Amino acid sequence: RDWGRVIDELKARGIPVHALDLSSGVRDLFIARVRSTPVRVGEQVRMTVDVVGAADGMEVTLIGSDGEEQLARSGSFSGSGRETVRLGFRAPKAGFVDLTAALVVADDADRSNNVVAHIVAVQAPVSLLYLGERAAGGAAAFADLLGPGFRITTPAAGEQRDFDAHDLVVLDDLPARALPETAQRTLADAVKASGAGLFHAGGEAAFGDGGYYDTPIADILPVELSGDDDRIDPSVGLAIILDTSGSMAGSRIELAKQIARVAVRRMQPHDRIGIVEFYGNKHWAVPMQPASNKIEIDRAIGRMKAIGGTVLYPAIQEAYYGLRNVNTRFKHIVLITDAGVEDSNYEALVRRISRDRINVSTVLVGQGGHNQIMSDVANWGQGRFYSVGDQFSLVELILKQPSTKKPPRYRQGSFATQPLGGPGWWGDVNRNTVPALAGYVETELRDGAELLLEEAAAGHPLLATWHFGLGRVTAMMTEPAGPGTASWQRWDEYAELLGRVLARTARDNAPFALDIQRRPSVATLTAERNWADASLKPEAILVNAAGAPVGDPLRFVKTAPGLFEADIAITANAPLRIVANAAGQTMRIADAGAGVAVETGVDPARALDLAALAALTGGEILTTETVADAPLAASSGERAYIVTRVWPWLLLAALLAWLGDIAYRRWPRRAAASNLRGRS
Repeated sequence: RDWGRVIDELKARGIPVHALDLSSGVRDLFIARVRSTPVRVGEQVRMTVDVVGAADGMEVTLIGSDGEEQLARSGSFSGSGRETVRLGFRAPKAGFVDLTAALVVADDADRSNNVVAHIVAVQAPVSLLYLGERAAGGAAAFADLLGPGFRITTPAAGEQRDFDAHDLVVLDDLPARALPETAQRTLADAVKASGAGLFHAGGEAAFGDGGYYDTPIADILPVELSGDDDRIDPSVGLAIILDTSGSMAGSRIELAKQIARVAVRRMQPHDRIGIVEFYGNKHWAVPMQPASNKIEIDRAIGRMKAIGGTVLYPAIQEAYYGLRNVNTRFKHIVLITDAGVEDSNYEALVRRISRDRINVSTVLVGQGGHNQIMSDVANWGQGRFYSVGDQFSLVELILKQPSTKKPPRYRQGSFATQPLGGPGWWGDVNRNTVPALAGYVETELRDGAELLLEEAAAGHPLLATWHFGLGRVTAMMTEPAGPGTASWQRWDEYAELLGRVLARTARDNAPFALDIQRRPSVATLTAERNWADASLKPEAILVNAAGAPVGDPLRFVKTAPGLFEADIAITANAPLRIVANAAGQTMRIADAGAGVAVETGVDPARALDLAALAALTGGEILTTETVADAPLAASSGERAYIVTRVWPWLLLAALLAWLGDIAYRRWPRRAAASNLRGRS
């Protein structure tokens, strides 16, 4: 990982790197890499083994720590340079599985690199809280279907339910009355804030008869529920045009106000209303707004007075423009007047309004009988004409017609299914073999939810899921272990499918994400907090192959918010097995210590590209024939350096220095002897 920085420095200093390939060209067969997916107890361990080399009749086996148990074996395959072999076995229990991946081949010159050690960290089973009372023996049926990958807890009557302490909560056809609203809110909060999973399944108790309609659980489901008698009240946008001209003075203006107040009282909070008054000019006495603010609307109506002239046409235009951008199911203009209005081309305007799906109704106040212009306006606007002579003949304006819809019931029969969803939900399950269902409850999929299984004929959702906050909620519109899935319980792959769906719905993030980085003598364990609780701190200890603690607990240092590191003194390629704990949950991570490959086992896909290195630094690719005569030159800016062989010159200089030293040492001795003879 540091080669990029090294190459940059070589280039900056103008130092070329020349490469000479001394290999014979014959590539050895060896295992380059062994990997495994995260796994819980009872799940399938999926392993990939990368084999380098070209040969026929190769096999890969996974051998247990005792050296005898064969966990998995591939079929015979041929390699042409690099092959990825996939194997698997079921994790027997939580803890660590020590194994070796062995390459079996008849003709291989070097068998020392045909075996690679690996350790699989098997996490604890999914902690499942089962709540169900209508399906007799439901918890036992779940346990039989799911096997050891799930630790199922069934609370006793009156026992406190700690939703946060479990990875997954299963509501199996549990009626709403059996789960108080306070418990439902606690469960919804556990899903949203703590990442717990919820699997809501069943028949009439779970989805029919309105058991959970308008409850905290219904709010987080990926499907819509209906009440006992679901009243459909479509939204309406209403613009009232109220005549406040001088001719409306006296009882007529008061009668018009009463009619407007009756219309306002019929409005629901999800409706929208506005009031335009006209008195020679137009004015929004009540701008378009939600109808929930009825007190202020009533006060605005009370402030209106009859003054001015009668100019109706601009007021109709204003009401039309006000309703155009209102997002409601129905739109309606109601004109309240004594019909003393100016002549104008009302027909073209009102017909245009009608084409935009806005109805126009008229109310004639202060006089009995019929008025042709008001009747025509209502006819052009596809509305209604009302005549109100006094307060004793008040009418309620019909703006919309609410309806009712019965909640869905449990449907029985034989219903073919259509599998959907990504491959992660199905794994190795053959989608083409999913049997027909014997019963389900009809629901509607919510926007944003993922549909995993639907009824083939009508397209009703049978299995749906979505994320809610930090957690996931999955709904199954039939009983997982009841009469609706009677044919599924005889289906060989049902347990595999149900287990995958439950595992993917369960809490998918541990309190901390663990990672190991190795160096020659030190390994660093990094723990990054996944949960929102800032008070969480990790604890960890080394264990041996049997799971027994080794040494003292690791000492973590907080290096950043939510990030902790602990250094571990190790020997080269020593295996590491670490058990960590936080928030009552156990996390395991392992490293087999095969981080430094032997010289004959360097993975070509991860090895340094010498040709690219030479090209990047201005070097050359040499051969045994050209290396002796290669002009090893390098340049740095405008200055050039020639690298040459200097050892002969250095040897000559050393010889001359040695001879000179001998001459020098002898010369002074003769002079000293002459001086001594002269004195004597």
